[in-house]
Amino acid sequence: MITIKDEHILLDQTYSNAEAAIVAAGEFLVAQGLVSPPYIQSMLARHRKVSVYVGNFVALPHGDSEGQPYIEEEGICLIQVPDGVNFGSGKEPQIATILFVVALKEKQLEALQDVAFFCSDIENVMALSDAKDLRAVKDILQNS
Repeated sequence: MITIKDEHILLDQTYSNAEAAIVAAGEFLVAQGLVSPPYIQSMLARHRKVSVYVGNFVALPHGDSEGQPYIEEEGICLIQVPDGVNFGSGKEPQIATILFVVALKEKQLEALQDVAFFCSDIENVMALSDAKDLRAVKDILQNS
């Protein structure tokens, strides 16, 4: 089961491209007190090295190893992008409608396994993409 605090969930967001989504996700982590601002550059660097798109309409923005010192508190945030954002290219689009944004050190492997297992079921992802309110999102995460 994935546990995400209510204040770590953003619904009905729109971004023009993957970089804008990653910057906004990083700013959200900063606003939540999970990371300090330099972590955002680490997130962009990670995406440039290897796409943070993981399949099934899900992206997992997170920092590279250089960003570890900027993590203030571990946590996972969820950002819903119903219209999707392309993490691929024009020729090979990789559309994400759900972003699981992570700032993790110690619990990283366990948390990422939980997210991967949850996202392996496209029905879960579709339900999150279509959720209209926080209550529906929490129910989907708790009942998966």
